[in-house]
Amino acid sequence: MGWQADSPWQAVVSAALLGTERQPFTSPTAPGKLGQLLAQLTSHAPESALLTAAAALSLHQRAGWFPENYSGSAPAPCSLDDLPRCSTRAGRFLQQMLQRQYSPVLPEWLGLATQLGQRVPDIYLPQLLNLGQQQRDLRSLILPVLGQRGRWLAAQNLDWSYAVEVATEADWETGSQAARLLYLKELRSQDPERARELLAATWSHEPASDRTQFLETFRTGLSLADEPFLEEALTDRSKEVRRTAADLLASLPESRLCQRLAEQVQQHIFLNPTQVPTLTVQLPDSLNPALIHDGIEPKPSQFVATQLGEKAWWLLQMIGATPLSFWSETWKIPPAEIVGHAKDHEWEAVLLEGWALAAKRQQNADWVQALLGIWLAEGVVRTPVLPDVRLDSLLNILSFNQQSAVLVDLLKSGPGKVNDFLTLSLLRSRDGWSLKLAETVLDHLEDYLSHQNPAMNQAWELHAALKEFARVIPIGLLPRAVQLQEGLPPDSPWAASVREFLALLRFRQKMVQAFEVTDSG
Repeated sequence: MGWQADSPWQAVVSAALLGTERQPFTSPTAPGKLGQLLAQLTSHAPESALLTAAAALSLHQRAGWFPENYSGSAPAPCSLDDLPRCSTRAGRFLQQMLQRQYSPVLPEWLGLATQLGQRVPDIYLPQLLNLGQQQRDLRSLILPVLGQRGRWLAAQNLDWSYAVEVATEADWETGSQAARLLYLKELRSQDPERARELLAATWSHEPASDRTQFLETFRTGLSLADEPFLEEALTDRSKEVRRTAADLLASLPESRLCQRLAEQVQQHIFLNPTQVPTLTVQLPDSLNPALIHDGIEPKPSQFVATQLGEKAWWLLQMIGATPLSFWSETWKIPPAEIVGHAKDHEWEAVLLEGWALAAKRQQNADWVQALLGIWLAEGVVRTPVLPDVRLDSLLNILSFNQQSAVLVDLLKSGPGKVNDFLTLSLLRSRDGWSLKLAETVLDHLEDYLSHQNPAMNQAWELHAALKEFARVIPIGLLPRAVQLQEGLPPDSPWAASVREFLALLRFRQKMVQAFEVTDSG
């Protein structure tokens, strides 16, 4: 048992630190038989009394104590479970991952159990609930596999309340800021209109930092019905609130803000209808109050200012808030042709990044494909300046098959692409690969590894990426992946990394097979 700060043990420790010569030792008091023993030490020499008391108290700590009687009522028993338990074999794979072996595969295990309508074996519930308490990103995957027993167990521990609590309107009225934010997020996904009404009723009383976070929830279920509220937020006293409102309105191509910006931007960008059409770009001379009201920020970051310049920054933002349909309808040509006219233009970066910002806001896959076709063409990668339009975030807008096609083309665009930093970062940012993409990666890996000089081992990014590749490669390609190891020379610096890669892939294969059997067969 542990002692309080004013406990007998603490008194003995303090006396030992001071020394019995500086301060005579007085035996501490304690309840019960321990106190009777300590009282007998008063006749001992100070040094002997101190050491005997320390020995007795130390032994008492190790001996334990009787627990207090529980006076409350027992919780209601758990009802019968509504889901079948996964097989014992599948449970053993979960156990390994909870013990931090092959833990990156845990989301796949949870996904398989959910897909099959199965629950976690009871014995692993405490560990899994603890993991969900520590890692928020796993919670949505954990909840479907808990079953009745898991939810019942979670209700007995406040640390696991995430698994049982359901946000209600009472949380919005009286809860903490975190509880109110959670409720508003959930309500936006179910009833955006009601969520907007609740926020409007308290808006003027909310702190600026809370207003910004509450406004961010509008990204879920965003529609033109939100426009009046967001237009009003453009005049908010908080700069962050105004910025968020402008960004949300710029994500609605039919909003009045987007229409206003389209009227402004057409004064600065022209497509000359000659035999070979060319783009003319005129940077704005100044920034009027109307543009500032609509979210055009006067001052760029130091990095953007160095790369583009202030006036170019203004124009880029205007393009980023203009409906993409405006360009195709005005110039009567498709996105790929439009961005093609910007290639090698004096203001290429401004045009392409402005369109990329608009494509991200408006989730326009056609424009993303056109832009990636320029940035990733011919193996010459031109990465954007703005962090808001990173290539991986643009790639996320495409469908699964479109993403795979882009990455396959990128790998085939030049030798050694599988070890290119950008290619690796894009491959590693995907949650899953198509069969075609996985086959292409394996082909390029085999070619790359077979031509490596064993004395040269500098591809640290690729070494690290191999484990992540093993997490997303379809397990049916395991025989093909094994060929990577078979083609390596004995002294290859890649031997250990390839072994780990194959071990993870084999673990996944056996894990999937474990879900295909039952305990009876």
